[in-house]
Amino acid sequence: MTFRLRHILFRAALSAASLFFLVPAVYAHSGKARFHAIIDTDGAADDLRTLCMLLGNREVEVLAVTTSEGALPPAESAASVRALLDGFYHEGVPVGAGHPTGTAAPVWRTHSRQVDWGDTLSVRTAFPPAQALIAETLEDEEEKVFFIALGALTNVCDALRENPALGDRIDRIVWYNNQAEPLAGANFEADSVAARAVLASGVPVAVVSANPACPLVVTPSLLDSIAAVPTVYARKIADTHRAAPLAKLVDAGHLQAWDDLVAVWLFAPELFVPREVSGSVTSYSLPDEASAGRAQAEILAILRGKPDTESRVFYGFPVLHELYAADVVPMVDETIARHGPSEWRAGVLTNELHGHLGIYATIGVKMGIRAREYFNIGVDDIEVTTYAGHNPPISCMNDGLQVGTGASVGHGLITVAETDAPRPEARFSFKGKTLRLALKPEYARRIRDDVRRGIELYGDLTEPYWLYVRELALRYWRDFDRHEIFDMYVEE
Repeated sequence: MTFRLRHILFRAALSAASLFFLVPAVYAHSGKARFHAIIDTDGAADDLRTLCMLLGNREVEVLAVTTSEGALPPAESAASVRALLDGFYHEGVPVGAGHPTGTAAPVWRTHSRQVDWGDTLSVRTAFPPAQALIAETLEDEEEKVFFIALGALTNVCDALRENPALGDRIDRIVWYNNQAEPLAGANFEADSVAARAVLASGVPVAVVSANPACPLVVTPSLLDSIAAVPTVYARKIADTHRAAPLAKLVDAGHLQAWDDLVAVWLFAPELFVPREVSGSVTSYSLPDEASAGRAQAEILAILRGKPDTESRVFYGFPVLHELYAADVVPMVDETIARHGPSEWRAGVLTNELHGHLGIYATIGVKMGIRAREYFNIGVDDIEVTTYAGHNPPISCMNDGLQVGTGASVGHGLITVAETDAPRPEARFSFKGKTLRLALKPEYARRIRDDVRRGIELYGDLTEPYWLYVRELALRYWRDFDRHEIFDMYVEE
């Protein structure tokens, strides 16, 4: 038995070491986003694909989404985007609606209205004006921002007209348009005046265009490859394009990667041939079939993201059953499938740090992951104030919060509030926005009742008691859904 364990550990270590030497240096990253982006959309199906690619990739921090005239009117596309974000549990990403431009509706508006972005009927929020949201986001963001334009340039034009200094906060406007010289295409025609003004503003603009000679067609085969990527974002693309009305267009070979190419350019600009249009404007297009093929592979790579972006030591978090305790093995695959690899990773590390499988430590993990999900951010990006106090068992939640968010004591990002009433609750602050999560009373009551039953059966802090607590912790880890167990309060 000892020999077998050593053999398994040696094999795992050897595999990890081999991967280390094979991995290119680009994977030695800090985990921080490379691109800080505002995305502007007109609600077309290719915009849905692009949003899914960018929202699901940890190298992109989506600061806000705004909507402009085009496939859908701005108010309709804002509701669609809100439904999409809420469906991914990214409720903390703000959405702003642009104003109508009076441009005639495109012929594809009818089928655009039938695309399932999410539960738009449940969207009750009032959307701030896109111009105001853009200005606020640019002013508040420390990094320079990529403005990803998937429709008309109305909103960024309005923002720059109101405050030209905002142009200094923009790294680049990346705009999809059929062609840059002469200007032509649906995104240009939706507001040609705004387009000409932005292109003449001096703000750097990359105009990304498809090449009609080598189109990147959205085929059933490509959708199969997308569906094989194990993320909710890839699944959303596959599901919407296998259903009406898009399925018929896919079968007819009508759908191509149009606005999607903006995301491809962001990650792989070397695939495109640049042509200078003016001192601040450069056009980019795919030169040949080979580049189009590589662009298709890049779409899949963006959806997959970098392997295990949250780890700094491991290359891919270990999930070999042989490495886990016997009572953990049966729940590994099921728990990862239900709650995702991020929660699993944080749960494993927390319980190792914590010294035993703790109930409230696991609650802290789920709470921290839910907060990150709300803002759609990676680790080490959020400030936490916990009300769990300093005394077990509730204070055990603090360990899970640190690992789940990366807001550790060493980083100075977590504060334990002094309170006379410790409770499983925490506040999460990110770029001026605050979310408060509290364990729902019925779950807190269930935990108390279960623990009390263990004390009655086995006595307090006895060995059988700890075995009982371990069993409870494993059960809660597997069964408690972070989307259901917390009351959520949004604070300004």
